Amino acid sequence: MEIIEVDSTYYDAVFSRPFHCFNAAAFNSLNGHKCDSIFHLIFRDTKIRLGIIFGLKENILNSPFSAPFGGFEYVNEEIRLQQIDAALEVLEQWAKTKKIQGIKIVSPPFFYKENFLNKVCNCLHRAGYGTTNMELNYQFSTHKLEGDYQATIWNNAKKNFKKALQSDLIFEKIDAEKGQEAYRIIAQNRKEKGFPLHMTWESVATTMSVIPIDFFIVKKEDHAIGAAIVFHVSPKVVQVVYWGDLSQYSEFKTMNFLSYNLFQYYKTQGIEIVDIGPSTKNSIPNFGLCEFKESIGCDISVKTEFFKSFN
Repeated sequence: MEIIEVDSTYYDAVFSRPFHCFNAAAFNSLNGHKCDSIFHLIFRDTKIRLGIIFGLKENILNSPFSAPFGGFEYVNEEIRLQQIDAALEVLEQWAKTKKIQGIKIVSPPFFYKENFLNKVCNCLHRAGYGTTNMELNYQFSTHKLEGDYQATIWNNAKKNFKKALQSDLIFEKIDAEKGQEAYRIIAQNRKEKGFPLHMTWESVATTMSVIPIDFFIVKKEDHAIGAAIVFHVSPKVVQVVYWGDLSQYSEFKTMNFLSYNLFQYYKTQGIEIVDIGPSTKNSIPNFGLCEFKESIGCDISVKTEFFKSFN
């Protein structure tokens, strides 16, 4: 197995249909200013088998360097364990020749590509990568809506959902040109709760050039009181990157209404999973968020951060 550095154009030509959007060179190039340099690496024996994109920060290779997750990409899903092992071996040799201090890889939750990601996890473990963080990720499978949704949610969520349905709320998908209205609501929500908002509106707007993004609002009469921004991460999975409501209207249980309508909308679009993202940071839970997401019917997966030091 050999490792080859290529440019972003060649990388995207080889991996023209990555299994998640954060593995595309175009997306990573858009965020290139957030790291010292970007490496597009491919792994080849008789043919190209794997690829990975790293951003160098403080002499550590990071995949991702500006996304929820990254990791390896394959050309053919019939990748063998021995080929992943060989790729990791030459990657370490290459990194050491460049005097890199370590490698950090955050894999997607397994539901994105279960067989492949399980193999990569095993190979990373055997190659000496330690687990430095284990985040709890929440996702909703839209097939649950084929039955009685309320049978899948907690009792407190049933009460809140009933209250929301009685509150004359309106769910609306808005055009991208009006997306800043959704962003404004989310920014206010984050400010009220003291949570960071990592993306500016300008960065959201720029990201639309490489990732399809949907915007939604919830209205009470003429007032927008809740919103969501959703990325199309893979053909059958969308990710709620941001959502939130305004605290002054919390009596209407806006988030229960918003979440249910998002699930319903994406089911009609043929989406199988709505990824709500993690409710832990550096493995520490936000207990309220964890309980809310589970209460509305989400399942839980693990998103693992791997690290290997060369010091």
